Amino acid sequence: MRLAGVGAILDRRLRPESRRPVAVAFSGGGDSLALLLAADAWAEAAGRDLLVLTVDHRLQPDSGAWAEACAAIAERLGVAFQALAWTAEKPTTGLPAAARAARHRLLADAARAAGASVILMGHTADDILEARLMRTRGSTTPEPREWSPSPVWPEGRGVFLLRPLLGLRRAGIRDWLTTRGEGWIDDPANESPLSRRAQARRQIAGGGMGPGETAESASAEALARVCRQD
Repeated sequence: MRLAGVGAILDRRLRPESRRPVAVAFSGGGDSLALLLAADAWAEAAGRDLLVLTVDHRLQPDSGAWAEACAAIAERLGVAFQALAWTAEKPTTGLPAAARAARHRLLADAARAAGASVILMGHTADDILEARLMRTRGSTTPEPREWSPSPVWPEGRGVFLLRPLLGLRRAGIRDWLTTRGEGWIDDPANESPLSRRAQARRQIAGGGMGPGETAESASAEALARVCRQD
C-alpha cells in the first residue's frame, strides 16, 4: 500500500498559498501515525508547518505515557507539538459521546489559538463501516466524511476537519507502517467487549456484514456514498 493519494487529497483540499499551520490530531495509534507521516512528507514539500495535537482523555492509566510517546514522535519529525487534556469530571453514562465531544472542543480551541483552520484526522474506511454498524444498534456515532466543519460550537467556528485516509483500510495501513519499522499504540478500550465500536470492529474483521455482503463490498459501497456526498 502507498499513501501517495493522501498528498493528492491535501493538495486538492488545502490552499497552496496559505501560510497557516495545519493541525494533525495524533493519538499515537496506527491510523493517526500513518496520517502524521504522510502529512509530514506533504508539508515539507508544500512549505507548510504542522502542529501535532494529542488529547489525553485521562481514561486509561497509561494515557500520560501515551502522550509522552506522541511528543517523542513529533520531536523526531521536527514538528510542533501540543498535549491537551480532558480534565472535566467524566459522566457515568454516554462516556464515548462525551469523550468525542471533549476531544473536538480541545482540538478546535488549540487549532484556532495557533491560527490553524484545518485539522487532519486519521479516520479510515473501517471507521465508515464501524459507524454504520453502530448506528444500526442505536449508537449516535456520526459517519466520518472527508471534509466537514468542526462539530462543536462555538469552539469550532471557522475550523474544518479533513480526513484523507478514508479510502484506505486499517489492515493495509498497519502493513505499511510495519514495513517502515514503525510501532504504534493500541488502546485496550478498542478491544473492550462492552464497546459498540469494538463489537463492530470484530464483526467487520470476521466478514459478518450481513447477507451476501463482505467487508470489502461494504467498504466500496460506503466510500462511493461518501464521494457522492462530497
